[in-house]
Amino acid sequence: MRILYIDVDSLRPDHLTPYGYQRKLCPNIQALADRAVVLGQCHSTDTPCVPSRAAFTTQRFGIETGAFGHQGRDGDIRLTESRSQRPDAPFLGYYLANEIGMHTVGMSCFAERHQSWWYHSNFMEFIRPSLSLGLDEDAADVTDTAISWLRRRGKDDNWFLALNYWDTHTEYFIDKEWIDKARATGPAPAWPDAAAIARHQEVYGAHSAIDLHGAYGAASPLPEIMPDRIANRADFEKLIDAYDGTIAYLDHHLGRLFAEIRAMGLEGEVAVILTADHGEAFGEQGVYAEHALAHPATTRVPMIIYWPGKTDALPPDARYHPGLQYHIDLGPTLCDLLGIATPAGWHGASFADVVSGRPGAGRDHLVLSQGVHSFQRAVRKGDMIYQRTFHPGTYRVNMEELFDLAADPNMEHDLMPTQPERAGPLKALLSDWWHAHAGKPGAAPDPMQSAIARGPVIYSDPERYLARLEATGRHALAKDYRARLGAALVDRHAEPAHEKPKKVFGNG
Repeated sequence: MRILYIDVDSLRPDHLTPYGYQRKLCPNIQALADRAVVLGQCHSTDTPCVPSRAAFTTQRFGIETGAFGHQGRDGDIRLTESRSQRPDAPFLGYYLANEIGMHTVGMSCFAERHQSWWYHSNFMEFIRPSLSLGLDEDAADVTDTAISWLRRRGKDDNWFLALNYWDTHTEYFIDKEWIDKARATGPAPAWPDAAAIARHQEVYGAHSAIDLHGAYGAASPLPEIMPDRIANRADFEKLIDAYDGTIAYLDHHLGRLFAEIRAMGLEGEVAVILTADHGEAFGEQGVYAEHALAHPATTRVPMIIYWPGKTDALPPDARYHPGLQYHIDLGPTLCDLLGIATPAGWHGASFADVVSGRPGAGRDHLVLSQGVHSFQRAVRKGDMIYQRTFHPGTYRVNMEELFDLAADPNMEHDLMPTQPERAGPLKALLSDWWHAHAGKPGAAPDPMQSAIARGPVIYSDPERYLARLEATGRHALAKDYRARLGAALVDRHAEPAHEKPKKVFGNG
């Protein structure tokens, strides 16, 4: 079997045509979906970039692998005492190579971008598409490199080629012609409307409406493409046009890649999987152009799977799967489709029945983690989502929040103050999940819990952000933020009370 795995950074599924987006940005992705299965509610277990790809590489939750964030050792994967992979949970690419001799190939600058060298261990062959350090990969370079490899090795049998595209990641550096093409396909989304944007002026945080380009007041690096802030609908539309332009650009280069596969006579002989590491928020909980919280705007990813001989002739009603799935469910699914056993230590569950056109219920619930811009875990069950914040980072979020996504898809109305009883079952699921992975004999410590005292400060230091709030006249917001941080602002190196000068009795 030949498998082409396409991993796009920050690709929000509801901005793609197969997911019903009103702007028709991606005819090539749509053509793929027309002969594939589309998972409607697939979510990354751990977000954003490093924890998501660590989970996919290991096929395990970050709470057990140790890779839950970006800072320091937060992105490192726990190995065995002999510095090896777990025998019951080999890396996905390593397992495919070892079990069935599949030639696994990685093509990305991701490891350089985040110093995540374990990523190389997932592949027999690794190729950098450019000399980029990971911050300016271009879809043209990735596609050119992939086409070159296909011309050399594509007609060989039994390979897995993993490509990583970066263009849709903020900041949205894209030529204006692609923005114009995106804009010409239709109006921007109706939400956030003017009223929501007005409310968001009182929501603080890195990549919020006022601090759009980070916590320290940076101006837009490309003001003709991205606004300095989101003050009104025109600003939002300018931002969304740029993001959508990057999707149109990505789709163009995917079209080149798919055309090469056809020209080589391999169409119908190459399985194609298109997904992402995480999504992107555009107003949800006041966050713009960032992936900072454990909410669906960030955790939900596309999952489009074309499998020769299985998905080609499916009826339309069998091509869309609405059930809840993790992105790490893909590993066991590949094992089933390839006819090999799933390693016992993987945390995913196969949805191969769905790929074969048979109905699947999906998972009962999901537990989703954010460990970079904030420390959060969320439980999604049906249309309800419960968020537990362990450290807010720079964000105006409560320690507990509850939303009904059916009635409130943009997460504007927290139900915890008025309907806390509805959170009870979800809190119990989170507790059970935590104890299953970190609260039993032999379990390693929860890495997020171990880092709470330090907090998610790699990109946004709380003290500096408090100073910015004060300096920009947002004194009430600074007071609110200080209250949310609480003990996190205590100087842990202050003189201990027992070492303070003692009163000398008899001296007054």
